[in-house]
Amino acid sequence: MFGMVAATGIRILSRVDFTANRHNLFVVAISIGMAMIPLVAPNFKQWLPHAIHPLIHSGILLAAVSAVALNWFYNGAAPADEAELAEAGRLADH
Repeated sequence: MFGMVAATGIRILSRVDFTANRHNLFVVAISIGMAMIPLVAPNFKQWLPHAIHPLIHSGILLAAVSAVALNWFYNGAAPADEAELAEAGRLADH
């Protein structure tokens, strides 16, 4: 099961353009680093509120949250094209 998850992640990352958008590499690197925190420093959560310990116990959750937040911050949403919005509105009326 772990192998399938890892292989799927590698397949997804192989389609990411790391050369044209330098922020993508930063997002992946920071997210992998965040995922490693519970493994390399298991006592890191002793300084954080006890209520969030179940959330930060998993490196997967730390990586996912950091990847989504950093991707939103650096890459944001794609700009909306007025023609595409008009076409979507026209199709929604039918």
